[in-house]
Formats: sequence, structure tokens, C-alpha cells
Amino acid sequence: MNPQFTKAVSMEWIRLRTVRSSWLIALLCLVTSGGLGLAVAIHGRDDVGGDLAAVVLNPGQPAPTPVLLGLLGVLAWGHDYRYGTIRPLLTVVPRRGVLAGARLLVLTGFLAAVAFAAVVLAGLAGVLATGGELASSLNQPPIPRMLLGSVLFGVGCGWLGVALGALIRSLPAAVAVLITVPAMIEPLGGMIVGQIHDDAELWLPFHVVGQIVMAEPVAAGPSPAVGALIFLGVMLAMLALAVISFRRRDA
Repeated sequence: MNPQFTKAVSMEWIRLRTVRSSWLIALLCLVTSGGLGLAVAIHGRDDVGGDLAAVVLNPGQPAPTPVLLGLLGVLAWGHDYRYGTIRPLLTVVPRRGVLAGARLLVLTGFLAAVAFAAVVLAGLAGVLATGGELASSLNQPPIPRMLLGSVLFGVGCGWLGVALGALIRSLPAAVAVLITVPAMIEPLGGMIVGQIHDDAELWLPFHVVGQIVMAEPVAAGPSPAVGALIFLGVMLAMLALAVISFRRRDA
């Protein structure tokens, strides 16, 4: 492995784990996911089964974990422009492509770990609240797909946050865009494309992700596998734009 890349990965991991906001956001993901899972399980423990297991993992949208991980992504890159630390970083690792690759590798691993821990904690809270009865339902379809989908959703939102932080270079503006895109812009766009072609809105990125996190995907939409590819493909395209911008624009 390239020594400079190894150095950059080590530097990015030290940077990520020494920033308090990283662990605060991770803790909020765990607390909100586990708390919602516990509350839902307590409310529905008189009817334990696959339906309850699905609601424990996905009590509704917008789910807090993807939003929080998107915020973490914004902070991971936006902090450098807000506090002027990007130039010292480039002094240590002058090759921008290497720095970007190391940052994305470290952050993706952290995002995936937090997203996985959050959904597992929700399931564990549900099992405890039902006295262990829910455990037998957690390995039945569609629960494994929903678990994987929740992790992909969290990672994808984190990637979007990273891209916005790098492209916009303003923390408040990037956070505003992160929230308004799925909450306002895509629904409005969905209304427009829905007038052009029936069910076209079901193919938009924050609609298709529902195919992998919902217990019953919308029949008129893409399959869960296609939905996952579309969602991650759009997020990766945003990341690619961010990396290209980072390599070409002045620090």
C-alpha cells in the first residue's frame, strides 16, 4: 500500500475519533434508534411477530439515524473549511486524491459501524421489551433485508453529507440542503415527474431507498436490489463530484 495513503488513513482516523461531535452523533444514533425500538416493542408486545419486528427496525420516516449520519458527513468535511484546517492538512498530505480517498475510507467504515450498531440495538431493545419472544422473528424475511437496507441508508446519507460539505463549503448551507433535499425538493420533484409519467417519482433516490427499508416495498416501484443500486449510485455520483471539485478548486 502507498505509504502516503497509509499515513493519510491514520491521520483521518485520529482526526475522526478525537472530534467530540463524531462520538456525540454516534451516541445520539444509538440512543434514538434503541429508544424508538424499545418504545415500539413495549406498545406492541401483545402481538409479537414479524410485523412488530419490522416496525421495531423501521418505526417510520424520517428515521433519526440517517439524518444524524448525514450531519456527521457534513461536519467531516465542512469543518475544514469553517475553521481553516484544510491548508495544514494539504501541507501534510499534498496529494488531494490521496487525502480524499483516505477520508472517504475511514468515514465510510465509521458510518457503516454506527448504522449497523443502531439497527442491531433497536432489535435488541425489541427483544428485551418482549421478554425474548421477538428474537425468533428477527431472522425471518423481510427483516434481514430491512437491516441491510438501514445500514445502506445510513451510509448513503453520510456520503451525501460529505459531498455537500465539500461542494458547498459552508456548514449552515450544507446542513440546510441536506435536510431540504429529501424533505422538500425531492417530494416537489416527484409531484412534477409524476404528472409526466405514472409512478415515476418512485424511482427518485429517497423514494427508492424505501424499497429496501420498508417491510412491504411498493409494487409499482423498482425491486429492493435495484432500489439499493439507484440510491447508492446517486450518492456515489455526488461523492465523485465532490472529489473532482476538491481536486480542482483552491483550498
